[in-house]
Amino acid sequence: MKLLTDKSKFEKWFIQDYLRINSCPLNPSIFTDEELESILHESLPESFPCLVFFDSHDARPFGEQLRYVYKKELRLMQKLLEGNEFTH
Repeated sequence: MKLLTDKSKFEKWFIQDYLRINSCPLNPSIFTDEELESILHESLPESFPCLVFFDSHDARPFGEQLRYVYKKELRLMQKLLEGNEFTH
């Protein structure tokens, strides 16, 4: 699980940690710049900040589906865990 606070941190995390691409010439990317930009765009969360984690039950091209949890959902989870009533 990772906290993503903005688009630049998302891109860095996605490229380095999720796709495991780095700037080392011995470990080149298998993607063209256009392909990488497209993959980044498709995987971008709806908003920031958010948490991201892998859902290994949902097979996707990169093996694990990314799941995002947003602030509103975290607040709802907190209320549920505390036993508080909530309204939508």
